[in-house]
Amino acid sequence: MKKNLLLIMCVCCLFPVAAQTKWMNPLEQGDNMVHNRWWNSELKESYHRLPPRAEGTVRDVVWSLSKQAAGLSVRFHTNAPSVKVRYKVSRGLSMWHMPSTGVSGLDLFATDADGQLRWCGSRFNLSFKDTINYEFKDITYFTGEDRGYDFELFLPLYNEVTWLEVGVPEDRELRFIPASPERPVVVYGTSVAQGACASRPGMAWTNIVRRETTLPVINLGFSGNGLLEEEVFRFLAEIDAKLYIIDCLPNLATERTELIYDRMLRGIAILREKRDTPILFLEHCYSNGTASQQAIDWYMGSNLEQRRAYQTLLEQGYKNLYYLPFDEMDFTIDFMVEGCHPNDLGMRQYATSVEKKMREIFPEITTKGNYIIH
Repeated sequence: MKKNLLLIMCVCCLFPVAAQTKWMNPLEQGDNMVHNRWWNSELKESYHRLPPRAEGTVRDVVWSLSKQAAGLSVRFHTNAPSVKVRYKVSRGLSMWHMPSTGVSGLDLFATDADGQLRWCGSRFNLSFKDTINYEFKDITYFTGEDRGYDFELFLPLYNEVTWLEVGVPEDRELRFIPASPERPVVVYGTSVAQGACASRPGMAWTNIVRRETTLPVINLGFSGNGLLEEEVFRFLAEIDAKLYIIDCLPNLATERTELIYDRMLRGIAILREKRDTPILFLEHCYSNGTASQQAIDWYMGSNLEQRRAYQTLLEQGYKNLYYLPFDEMDFTIDFMVEGCHPNDLGMRQYATSVEKKMREIFPEITTKGNYIIH
């Protein structure tokens, strides 16, 4: 018996017990710990995108979609060699045209002490079960282990996060970073803006723009329901934005085309009642399959109606209006999933086109598209 006890003690000495994980809930660290949204003071206990008072004001489907965490992120600083995240979501993990990693997954990026952006791959250390688990292992701190990195964790694009915790070894630092007070870019759009069909949250075009400009980007994309509605414009007008981006044509390119002109004029009038913020209009940049003349007619028809509205706004004396036509976006047939939504290549092209236009509007903006890969 004594020999066995001695053997156990020797083994324990040779193999020290692994450090325990300490877990922290970002929502319990302060009222301003969710990034890339406006109403943090009203949304203290959720990862929703519109404030609770929007329920019953916007249509039910828009309210339901606003509970999905597209574009939201949490930021934290740690010098831990591994980061764990565990969380729960409220609906199905994937869709027929979009993987679990995009619908319900996470994406982690790190900024080192020199300002270099790095991507953290989870490899196969993730589990999609009742509680979803990610583990980002073997994190190496090239600018000094004690200094650590600032991390940004992008949340699921098409699911509601009901609970989330971040974990690091208990002997390592973990400090959450409050949301930036900088004026945000606000995107009002469709499923494309919400993030379909990115393979992971970081590949949604709004999140690419967020990373590469370092500006807060508020994602108000509502899948199938970017309909230029007055009620949504009134919530947009509450936001002291640096730039509004209107990208609703993919939901208005068929029998709804006739709605575009009047709704656009009314929506911009609502914004201008409170804000002189620059507004960027995006055209419908793909044809749902170039073999379909009907599809081409639909998307070109929506573009023509938006151009008509844009010209009327200029004639009415509105200032600070900008336009991104479809031909400047250079979309090709390689950029699509099923004819309605961009793949990762398409998302990359979307972001590149928008960033180029943003630099024309704000010459001081610089974008960084090259990441160190090890």
